[in-house]
Amino acid sequence: MRFSKPALMGAGLGFLMSIAFLIFSLLQFDKEVSDVKGQILLTVVFVMPFMVLIGLGIGGLWSKLYGPDSL
Repeated sequence: MRFSKPALMGAGLGFLMSIAFLIFSLLQFDKEVSDVKGQILLTVVFVMPFMVLIGLGIGGLWSKLYGPDSL
């Protein structure tokens, strides 16, 4: 399976955004309702794959519209 350069850049941006989401969620979670382990597990298992897939899809759409070597 080969991905275009924009698709891979979109997936990388999705990964970086999920790391930023993890940092923000660790700074703002309610200690009475959740804990650090739960926040990390939720982000890594649910949020990170979806953000990477969304970035991959947007990058794939970009490469279809503007060409595979547009970035």
